[in-house]
Amino acid sequence: MNNTNILTIQLHDSPEDPSTCAMSSADWQHIRENSYSTLAELKKIKLTVFKEKLNLYNEKCRIKDDVILTLRTCLETYKNTNLNNNDVITFLKSKLCERRQNCIAIQKSFKKQLTELENSNKDKSEKIVKQDELITDKDNYILKLEQQLKKTADQLQEKTQLSFDYQQRIITLEANIEQKDLQLADSKVTIQEKEDQIGVLKNEVVTTGDKLNATQELLRSWKTQNFIQAFNSKDAHRAKLETELRNSTERIKKQNDRLLQYSIKELQASLSEEESSTELKVLTLPRIGSLKVLAQNCISGPGWIVIHRRMDDSANFNQGWFSFVDGFGDMDGDFWMGLDNVHAMTKRQAHELYVHLVFPNKETRFAHYDNFAISGKNDDYKLKSLGNYFGNAGDGLRPHEHCIFKTVRYNSKNAVQYNRWWHHEYPSCNLNGVFNHKSEFGVWWCRQKDTFVFVESVQMLIRPKLI
Repeated sequence: MNNTNILTIQLHDSPEDPSTCAMSSADWQHIRENSYSTLAELKKIKLTVFKEKLNLYNEKCRIKDDVILTLRTCLETYKNTNLNNNDVITFLKSKLCERRQNCIAIQKSFKKQLTELENSNKDKSEKIVKQDELITDKDNYILKLEQQLKKTADQLQEKTQLSFDYQQRIITLEANIEQKDLQLADSKVTIQEKEDQIGVLKNEVVTTGDKLNATQELLRSWKTQNFIQAFNSKDAHRAKLETELRNSTERIKKQNDRLLQYSIKELQASLSEEESSTELKVLTLPRIGSLKVLAQNCISGPGWIVIHRRMDDSANFNQGWFSFVDGFGDMDGDFWMGLDNVHAMTKRQAHELYVHLVFPNKETRFAHYDNFAISGKNDDYKLKSLGNYFGNAGDGLRPHEHCIFKTVRYNSKNAVQYNRWWHHEYPSCNLNGVFNHKSEFGVWWCRQKDTFVFVESVQMLIRPKLI
């Protein structure tokens, strides 16, 4: 039997705690490759041991075959020569005993070697198990570090996105502030013009007063110089003059009273007030034809068209799908313009969206988007675009951007209800819900920590964007 060199692997425990040992990925890869090579070497050794066992077994079988063959030869010789030849029998018995002793010795030697190999394999297997446990611990530690790295990367990406959103909002606010500054400058110019007009009126009053004083002084002078007789002879002329003087005095008094009633502050307030006005207009839209719309000039400037209104619950918003496509309600109360109509209006020209909200505490807030558009029927009337947000109500529609207009079925206390809106998996607003329904199917805007902020009335208005 050939001698086989058995490779013994000495494993040392790491002197440092894995949690505190900071190793690079290259070091871990090197350790892993060494471990795999060690396992492969151990498997080769085990295969060599089993091959040696097989060779010993084959040798034993060959020896037995030789013994049997020898016995058969001897027996045949015995039969052919002399059956009573005791010497031959004795010789054969001695040979057989010798062969038997040799077989026993070989078997003992084989068992001894087999035991040694089994013990060696057992030690190697224990070391392999320990090495596997160590590799598993290292893999778990690497996986934990990778998860921490991924979490840190996600947090960094989220902060970067928040920073970008804040920068966009700052840019929008700066543009609005610049626009307000221009409006303020125009207002100052208008106020200056009004102040100049007031100064002109004051000068006219002073001039008229001076004329009146001069006329009264002239009258007293005439009376002093005995012109009374001449005036007595011309009563009609004197009466007319006195009437004109009296009318002039009253007119001057009225002008003074009117000037005293309005201060500069009150004049500025009157100039800043906007008169509310609504009117019906007729628009001609492609594929739609003539369409009556409600135009409003009182919210954030002129030119707004109302596409959605919830005020007095006069219209039932538990309508079928085609009602939301075509539109329903009364323009004097609650109504929905219709998805087809809104798509036709926003398809060819960019529009602004203004959402006017009134909360139960009578607080009024708004949300303004500068690029509002929805898709058509083939795209399920998706909320295609919103643009930049500006306002004080919160960016409630933002999560619903790029969402389709669909139906959500739910069971109320009395019947089955259907809520149709640009639904999102985690909605942040719902303006087509049921009034006084204190759930996600109510009429609310911008929930706060799983608390729905319900509204008392709401209007959605659009107008073409001035580029």
